[in-house]
Amino acid sequence: MLTLFILSAVMLIVFGGAAVITSGLKMGGVQSQSTRAYFAAEAGAERLLYEFRQTGNLDDIYVHQENIFGTTTLPTGSSYVVNYDQFPPFIFTSIGSYESTKRSVELDF
Repeated sequence: MLTLFILSAVMLIVFGGAAVITSGLKMGGVQSQSTRAYFAAEAGAERLLYEFRQTGNLDDIYVHQENIFGTTTLPTGSSYVVNYDQFPPFIFTSIGSYESTKRSVELDF
């Protein structure tokens, strides 16, 4: 009977540890997706800034529409969309996505 109690306690400890490890692995995967989505949003913001520096005028960047550059897919599998939100001041939102995760970056002029 004592052996049965000891084995039951050991099994509870092992299964509890396995649950903690499994949830940690899932959280690590979500963090990885979030990071890729954030950097995709940053890429969209950098593209907007690059276009502004090239033209020197926000009207030439198709300011008055949603989804300015179209959906751009990066080699990593992530993508971004840059939207125009408000005038004045000019407010743009770059939304990066990777798998089921989305992150956004806002720029204002």
